Amino acid sequence: MSGIEIFIDESGDFGPYREHCPYYFVTMVFHEAAESLYSNIFDLEYRLSVLGLENHCIHSSPAIRGEDEYFGMDLAVRRKVISNFMAFVHSAAFRYKCFFAKKTTSGSGELLLEDLKAQIDAFVSANYERLSSYSSITVAYDKGQKQISQLIYETLETRFQNVRVTKTLPIHSRLSQVADLVCTMNRIAHRLSETGALAKPESYFFGGEKNFRRNWLKSIRKSEWK
Repeated sequence: MSGIEIFIDESGDFGPYREHCPYYFVTMVFHEAAESLYSNIFDLEYRLSVLGLENHCIHSSPAIRGEDEYFGMDLAVRRKVISNFMAFVHSAAFRYKCFFAKKTTSGSGELLLEDLKAQIDAFVSANYERLSSYSSITVAYDKGQKQISQLIYETLETRFQNVRVTKTLPIHSRLSQVADLVCTMNRIAHRLSETGALAKPESYFFGGEKNFRRNWLKSIRKSEWK
């Protein structure tokens, strides 16, 4: 088979437990190199240009919450950015897997890393034959956290002979931005399942909990690697 590309993004940190940031997510987006994304990306770029956002690097959480470069941007425009991006997700030939761990007040970064490693190891083992069939495995990560680079080495580089790790920033790759979108949506979903409510900016953006689950979360999870 041809090669496969794995785009990785994370959400969270390995520091002490903090009530406002109790989770850690690692998302892997898988794309077979032989599957062209040219027309999908062209369509997305056109839709963004219509909104006056040519060559725009999509940051999902700030877009949803109206923060950073999206501060002051009209809600309708922000919704179109994310809905157009999700249309790209559905049309593009790729799958994702999201790994999740929750911090504890007495836990440590080492325990969090062990939890994530066990999950990724189990996934790789279950899909070893398929992953081994690719002629090459290219892992794209911005190397923002050394613990994730360690996970990549321990779960992928030590198990496959044909792994190449490259430093890719989200601005250079739409699929890295997809990994960011997946992290964001899963983080919101996990917090919702525990607290029973969306944060105020999220509820405003999605139109309430029921609408988030039915029209946004369910939609993104159709691309999950089963």
